[in-house]
Amino acid sequence: MNVMEIYRSVQGEGLLMGAPTTFVRFFACNLRCSWCDTKYSWSVREGGTWESLAPEAIAEQIHVLGAHHVVLTGGEPMLQKDLASLAHMLKDQGHHLTVETNTTIFRAGTIPLIDLWSLSPKLPSAGEDYLNHPVIAQFLATLRPDQQQWKFVLRDDADEQRLRSLLLRYPLFAEARLPIILQPEGDAATPNYPAALERLAERVRDPFWNTYAVRVLPQLHVIIWGRRRWV
Repeated sequence: MNVMEIYRSVQGEGLLMGAPTTFVRFFACNLRCSWCDTKYSWSVREGGTWESLAPEAIAEQIHVLGAHHVVLTGGEPMLQKDLASLAHMLKDQGHHLTVETNTTIFRAGTIPLIDLWSLSPKLPSAGEDYLNHPVIAQFLATLRPDQQQWKFVLRDDADEQRLRSLLLRYPLFAEARLPIILQPEGDAATPNYPAALERLAERVRDPFWNTYAVRVLPQLHVIIWGRRRWV
């Protein structure tokens, strides 16, 4: 498996925000989002370097770091063909597993091994039309409600309108009260993060959001450490 970094920090996003967590960042991504905060994970051209490690070696490093929660991220972790093998080992060690994915790749064999799928389809501010509806539908049809959170980066009205269309297309978001997390786009938010959160908070005052389990949350690690790596 192509591993860029393994380190312990706290989870900065989503339902488990603040939990001590070991992160495994895999190399390579199939998208090129304009506001990506880990462009170094895309390719060698962006400064990416990695080490090829067997799942056993990764599991051992995670064990040494000691955190109960483990996040498999990237890049795009679903590109790693041995992801299920690693997940089996980590579950045997008693870890709680989160996969952070851009929701463009679906691997059925991995689904039951992961405690929390953090699904982050990309909206127009990412720069391309990256929404993969067949894959989104597969995740919605397969995951238990308690096994998923849907994280959306919002920068402007175009992002919110595309998100509303997405939610209306799949009634399960409202029917099952699936967790929907809105967070401000980092580059635009960093100069005044409280103001960026306030703008999102104003958006969810609209009655449209009353039928959804929506939360406005920051990126905690950005507030604490900025754009530094290994945190």
